[in-house]
Amino acid sequence: MARSTPIKSLARSKSRIRLPEIRARAFDREKDAGARIANLLSRGQQARFRAIATVLDYQRGGSTVFSEGEDAHFIYSVISGVVRISRYSDSGRRQVLALMLPGDLFGFPQGGRYVNSAITASSVSLYRVPWQRLRELLLHEPEMHLNMLVRVAFDLREAQRRIMILGQQNIAQRLASFLIDFTQHPDFYEERTRRLSLPLTRFDLGDYLGSAPETVARAFAKLEKQGVIRRISPRLIEIPSIEGLRRVVGGRRRAGSGRRLDT
Repeated sequence: MARSTPIKSLARSKSRIRLPEIRARAFDREKDAGARIANLLSRGQQARFRAIATVLDYQRGGSTVFSEGEDAHFIYSVISGVVRISRYSDSGRRQVLALMLPGDLFGFPQGGRYVNSAITASSVSLYRVPWQRLRELLLHEPEMHLNMLVRVAFDLREAQRRIMILGQQNIAQRLASFLIDFTQHPDFYEERTRRLSLPLTRFDLGDYLGSAPETVARAFAKLEKQGVIRRISPRLIEIPSIEGLRRVVGGRRRAGSGRRLDT
């Protein structure tokens, strides 16, 4: 179960709760900024978003935020931790569609209902905002409305990129792409030590990469043999060279004969 705490009751604990963020790549090119993912909200917009929000704390992974088909009354923003967005096929097989990380926004309704399920993958803190209150805020905040559009467009591009990754890369390349993505999040990657903390179980990671956990384990072993990662523990990985991971991603999927290198 989640513990719900009104924002105003946390006013004396600002150091514990970061201000809400909506993170994405901007539409416009900024000088020397490249294609970095950044917070789109100004401090004023963060304060107004926070004023209509409630904080939810989930102490462990496996807690349901909402389920597919439920009436959708709230939008969520991740403060800390990871939430997996998933859906089950008619045969009962789970597919993890996306991972929501700090600064990510999720829970937009379709026809008044949630179309996927959101389950915590670790301990998680969320901002929960009533959908109707957010609509009213956006009507009076044109710039924030634009930022929301930027975020939705970013989600669409990320979904398209994942289709390419799942369809065109072997499992070692998919795993390398996943690790590179996580190095962009300081909540999980320590640049000084080059260590990445994985907040996912092997089952979550397998369902996200579209492979069995055993296949993912073999992909980890292959990357380690190539010297591009070093496993310190099952969930702590040292990455000596991100460029080495990028070379794996940029390699060929198939051998000259057309046979897949990895599946």
